[in-house]
Amino acid sequence: MKKVLFILMALGLLLGLTAPPQTEAATYSDVPSTHWAAKEISYLSDLGILKGSSNGKFNKDAPVTKAQAAAILVRAKKLSLVNVPNPGFSDVPVTHPFYKEIAAAVNAGWFSKGASFQPDNQLKRIEMAKVTQLAFGITGSVPVEWEDMSQTYSGYTYVTPLLANGITSGYTATKFNPTAKVTRAQFAVFTARAMNTQFRMKVVTYPKKAASDIFYPQFVDTTGMNHFTYLNEFYQEEGQSLVNYRNEIMELAQEDDQLGEYYSYGVSYKVPRADLSFISVVFDSYQYTGGAHGYEQIFSYNYDVKNDSFISLDDLATKANYEQAVINRINAMNVSYYPYFGGPESLDELQYQFYMTPAGFVMYLNPYEYAPYAAGIREFQMPYSMIR
Repeated sequence: MKKVLFILMALGLLLGLTAPPQTEAATYSDVPSTHWAAKEISYLSDLGILKGSSNGKFNKDAPVTKAQAAAILVRAKKLSLVNVPNPGFSDVPVTHPFYKEIAAAVNAGWFSKGASFQPDNQLKRIEMAKVTQLAFGITGSVPVEWEDMSQTYSGYTYVTPLLANGITSGYTATKFNPTAKVTRAQFAVFTARAMNTQFRMKVVTYPKKAASDIFYPQFVDTTGMNHFTYLNEFYQEEGQSLVNYRNEIMELAQEDDQLGEYYSYGVSYKVPRADLSFISVVFDSYQYTGGAHGYEQIFSYNYDVKNDSFISLDDLATKANYEQAVINRINAMNVSYYPYFGGPESLDELQYQFYMTPAGFVMYLNPYEYAPYAAGIREFQMPYSMIR
């Protein structure tokens, strides 16, 4: 027995001496560990796909050029740079620093052929979608209806596969912003997500159009664990309810001879949290139905993914007697607006006036709630530790 143990110990020492040394993850002076793209940048840098500048910076906020994008994707896909046919671009001579990478990317079909390549042009979001989808062969689709990009928009078909797989999302809740420039940090995230599913968004949200200027959210679980049937049907109905409400206002406008032409109703939304635990949606509406001014308010819905149900603050809280701590925080902050209007003494009427973010939850008061109209909408950020 002692002989066997000795042999095992000897093997352990031998393996320990011959094992490859552990290397530290790549770091850049301008990409702290808290940066939203730090993990993706480090991942690609460790693989040799991304490279920083000589001063130790990654230049995360700098735009990505077409030449740089070609080089990054060629490295990611490990394409050969040997004897690649010359694409014949007038602005990419064989002496260009990224000539081989551009030639390889064009030969692979990721970039179009033509008289010129324009290597120094800044990559746009729609171009990012095209080259990423083609390079990694991403498939899938969702019935998205962007506010700023119809299905006939050039490049639209490259966006939906990335959206369906949690690789990209809207620039806002309802807009893709196809012509916006892509930064180095953003392109790192898109590339890392395309290469490795662990970096992808688990829950994807996309807009659907209920009527002109009125959109509602829909959700997809990219892990396949949840179908979100109830959730999506709820927001479909909510979208139609918003349309019906606007129609009612427009009907009232017909009865107001003096101010009817100014009647309006608009609504937008955001999704401050969407993951496999909770999904939070905030609508922001503005209406004018006569009088001295219009009225803006927000309203929210918070959904418990695991229990497939919408929740109140009581449902979210796990600490006993949490209410007073929240009330005290609201009142302490609200007094800075108008100290003579008081504040809530209980949360009975505020059980649904909150929304969630990854870092905490936000309580809110709309105009006229414990303050005059001029105070507007007041939002109070709080940590989850107050209630959970």
